[in-house]
Parts: sequence; structure tokens; C-alpha cells
Amino acid sequence: MPGAMTPARVARGMRLRMRMLRHRGDAVVCPICSHGFSCFRDDWNRPNAICWRCGSHERHRLLWLYLERHPQLLAEAGSLLHFAPEWCLEQRLRRTPDLRYVTADIDPAKGELQLDITHLALSDGSFGAILCSHVLEHVEDDRAAMRELSRVVALGGWAIVMVPLDLGRETTHEDPSIRAPADRERAFLQSDHVRLYAPDIADRLGEAGFDVAREQFTRTLGPELAARYACIVEDEIFLCRKQA
Repeated sequence: MPGAMTPARVARGMRLRMRMLRHRGDAVVCPICSHGFSCFRDDWNRPNAICWRCGSHERHRLLWLYLERHPQLLAEAGSLLHFAPEWCLEQRLRRTPDLRYVTADIDPAKGELQLDITHLALSDGSFGAILCSHVLEHVEDDRAAMRELSRVVALGGWAIVMVPLDLGRETTHEDPSIRAPADRERAFLQSDHVRLYAPDIADRLGEAGFDVAREQFTRTLGPELAARYACIVEDEIFLCRKQA
């Protein structure tokens, strides 16, 4: 049965509780699950990254803080399509009052809707809002995906796009001839990435039909809060509006 308390699940829960106890403190706080710790768990390529309780990464915490500080976004959306949903955010978004929340992924095991982001089987203006975080860097034809996001958002609605960014670049780096996993990791940060974006992603989103605001939200938190939530400056938010 889904949710049954199997021995393996009980053991995982006990291990999680023990890790939380070992790292209890208040040096860092996760705004998604509200738990504090002496530090966050290290990721494979950086320290102090992952919440011991809910598994949030830096970008998830930044996005949640942004939504909390801009409550009108969710309050006025009506419906939200969330691509490649992260468990930590999904748990909070499902509890948002008066919001029809739907998850989607190309893998049918990971979302309520199985969708190819470059060819969405959805009607025009289907959703008032879309979340698309760390998806487009995996998509060969990202411009087609952006056009589909613009088509599916209702007039007056919005989409939030986040991607890994190299703030030292002026233009996005992509080379279809780079195919080997090790070469892609060197060029694009991960073996399953097909490009490394620069801030000029805003131009591509604009060409797809959005009015784009580049939100450097970490900078607005200030150094103390950014450290407390373990947010990083490279995580920026592109707020894309579909003007009526």
C-alpha cells in the first residue's frame, strides 16, 4: 500500500532523525520546512547545500523566499503547472489555498502529467502560472520549450524560470558536438546538461513572447540572511509575464 510503514521506510526515517539530531542548531535555517541546523548537508560539488529535513537545495530555498515575499503571485495565479517538481516545494505548494496545483515531467513516475516540454499536449492559456526550475539546461531545443511555456500561460499570467548560470559569461555556451558525459560535465557543469546559460537567457525568453524581469533576489536578502538560508548569488530568478 502507498505510504505503508515498511521496515525499510522506518529505518530510513530513523536515519533521517539521527542526522537531524547530530546537526541540530540555528546557524542555518530552511525557510521551507522551518528547521534549523548547525549546517546543511554537503552536496557532491559544494558544501552546506542540502536541508537535512526536507532535502531543499539553495535554489529551492531562494524560490520559496521569493514567493513568500511576493504573495500576490500565488494568490492571483489560480492554477500552477510545476515541471520536474521538487518534493520540498511540492509539499508547500499543495497547501496553497485556492490554487489548482499540477505537476509534470517527461518521466511519468515523476509527475501527474507526462509532458514533453518542447511539445506540450495542453491548450493555449491552460495555466495561470508555471514553475520551471533547472529543466531547460537538459533540453536540446530550449527555444521550442520556451515558446511552449509562453503559449500555455494564460494572458496576465507568469512563469518563473531558473537555470544554472555562469555570471561571468555574456552569452550562453552551447555546442551540440559535445556529447561525451565527461566532456559535458567540463563544459556545462553536469553530464546531462546540454548548455551553460549566461544571463542572456532573458533574451531567449523575451523572444518566446514573455516580458522578462531578471530578479537577483539573493542580493536583496543581504549577506547575513543569504548565509542563514545558505542561498548563493548565482541562483537568479527570471520572472516571465504574459501580458494581456
